[in-house]
Amino acid sequence: MRYDQISPIPPLSGATKGLIIAIVSTYFVNFVLSHLGITVNGFQIDDIFGLVPGRILQDGWIWQFVTYLFLHGPPFHLLLNMLILWYFGAEIEMRLGRNQFLLFFFLCGIGAGLFNFVINTAFAQATLGVPIIGASGAIYGLLVAYAYYFADRYFLVMFLFPMKAKYFVMLLAGIELVMGVDSNPGVSNVAHFAHLGGMLVAFIYLYVTQRPKGGSGKTRQDRERDKLRRQFTLIVNPDSEKEDGSKGPYWN
Repeated sequence: MRYDQISPIPPLSGATKGLIIAIVSTYFVNFVLSHLGITVNGFQIDDIFGLVPGRILQDGWIWQFVTYLFLHGPPFHLLLNMLILWYFGAEIEMRLGRNQFLLFFFLCGIGAGLFNFVINTAFAQATLGVPIIGASGAIYGLLVAYAYYFADRYFLVMFLFPMKAKYFVMLLAGIELVMGVDSNPGVSNVAHFAHLGGMLVAFIYLYVTQRPKGGSGKTRQDRERDKLRRQFTLIVNPDSEKEDGSKGPYWN
């Protein structure tokens, strides 16, 4: 393994920065309101804006499928999610573009909530009144996208062990599945099936939108880059690619 194959730390891009600011700001607002004992009609903020399956079933509070992404529990929960969002999300945003990145993030987050909602209502009736909070489902979706685009890139697991992204994400999926099946819903406070739901939605989205079409072996982004490259080459060096497909000198 060469050191240049290790995943670099990306700059903090626009949409990723906006999500981090919104999530951290919401955390502190919720922290202050909770410690002041402020409620709305007797409901805590987590009960209104967290994902509470019972409230969705009884009262139709469907906004919770979005708002639960902005709430977090202990400070370590927030810190870990935001670090992962920065580390992986920024590079995915640079790959997809701002708008498609935001669409992808919220699709994974909403899909994670829906998947966990179905599992809870079907198999864990005792937890229907317990709020689910956090952006982990969407972030697990970002991990799938990272493994899709940078499958053979290494990064240091626990800052010690180099592992390719594709193997790390497969390992995570297996761990979440085992822990989700084995965990006691009344004891565990981790929504493992939300994590799996985010990964599943990410995989489906990428398979549908990014897979090669027409046997070209290239993704949509690759074809767009090729188109831009040809347009640029046509301007600066009209003879670099001839009509018969032969290539002239390249600009460097």
